[in-house]
Amino acid sequence: MRGLQHPVGPESPQTYWIRRGALLGVLVLIIVLLVWLLSTLLGNNTSETSGAPATPSDEASSVSVNPSWTDTAWGTPKPTPTPSASSPDPSSSSASGSPSSSTTASPSASTTPATAACSAGGAAVGLSAGSSSVKIGSAVAFTVSLTNSTKTDCTWDFAKLPVGVTVTSGSDRIWSSDDCAAWKPRGKTTVPAGKSYSYKMTWPGQRSTENSCKASTEQLGAGYYVANAEIQGGATKKFVMQLHQ
Repeated sequence: MRGLQHPVGPESPQTYWIRRGALLGVLVLIIVLLVWLLSTLLGNNTSETSGAPATPSDEASSVSVNPSWTDTAWGTPKPTPTPSASSPDPSSSSASGSPSSSTTASPSASTTPATAACSAGGAAVGLSAGSSSVKIGSAVAFTVSLTNSTKTDCTWDFAKLPVGVTVTSGSDRIWSSDDCAAWKPRGKTTVPAGKSYSYKMTWPGQRSTENSCKASTEQLGAGYYVANAEIQGGATKKFVMQLHQ
C-alpha cells in the first residue's frame, strides 16, 4: 500500500501520478466504449425481434381502393381479393376435363311453340248492325265477329281462311265483299281460346258488280234485305234489314 500511495522510483512522484491518471482515463474510456457498443447491439436485436407496429400507411398498402360513385357520396372502399393457394385455377380445371365441366350443360332458351292456325271447324261468326231499319241509299256498318271455339289460341290468317259478307234480296245478289279485294279484311290476328275478334265492314247501300270495286248507281227499292256473313267452308250468320224511303 505504501508503494501505491507514495511511488518509489528514480523519477519524481508527480510523474508517476500523471501516468496513473492517464492509464485510469484510458481504462474509463475503454469501459464507456464497451458499454455503448453493448447497448447498441442489444438495442438493434430488440427492434428486430419485436418488430415495429404497423402504421396506417403500411396497412393501406395491402388494400386496393376502388371507390364507386353513388348519388350522394363515394362508396366504401373495398379490398381487392387476392387469390389463395387453395383456390382452383379455372384454366387448369378446364384443361383437366373435370366431370362437372364436361357433363354440365347450360340450359337452352325455351322456345315458345307457334300458335296453331284457326280452322273453319273451330270458329263461329257473328254479324250485327246499329239498326235493322235502313233508309234507302244509306250505308250500313256491319260488325263481324269471329269466335275461337277451341280450347287453345289460334292465328287467323284471312288469306287462308277468308270471311265474306253478301247482301241479297230474295234470289237477287245485291252486294258482296268478294267483288273487291279492298273490301275484305287482310293480314293475320291471334284469337285467344274462347274469345272473339271483331272488325267493321261497310255496305254502301248500293249494288256491286262482280270483280269491280265500283258500286252501281242504281237505286235499290224498299223491302227486306238479308246480309250473310260466312267463314269459307264454315259457319254463317244472317242479319235481316228493312230498307225504306
